[in-house]
Amino acid sequence: GGSAGRIVFSPVRELPDAFADELRPFTDCFPPTRRPTEEGGGSPSPAKKYTLTLASEGFGIGMHKHGAASFMLLLGRKKWYMSSPEGLEGDDDDDDRGTTTHPGFYREKSSHKCIQREGEVLFVPNGWYHEIFNLEYTAGIQEI
Repeated sequence: GGSAGRIVFSPVRELPDAFADELRPFTDCFPPTRRPTEEGGGSPSPAKKYTLTLASEGFGIGMHKHGAASFMLLLGRKKWYMSSPEGLEGDDDDDDRGTTTHPGFYREKSSHKCIQREGEVLFVPNGWYHEIFNLEYTAGIQEI
């Protein structure tokens, strides 16, 4: 029999202090985030949230969206499929989003596809749909 894909998400602030201290050089690499103001400028964002992720080869996360996020891959390779919200306007598959992989999304509907390698940071814009598939064991840090 085969083994099931697994993923571990752990907020960095909930890790033991010594481990969180070891990750600090990585979390400090993320650029400062600014949120728009009515005047068109920006103000500092609230405290960032970092999540350590570990996942086995073959594991994937189905099509979903959330606020803007960056993902730094420390080990392994991931395949990303992405699309702007406008790219899926009129799509009638809303019920499937975020629950399972979506063959139509990664075959036809995603407008951006890439393979992320260790040491690279990938930015997902606010509200963009995305689906992720691990090509091998991965370890990374998500900033959201």
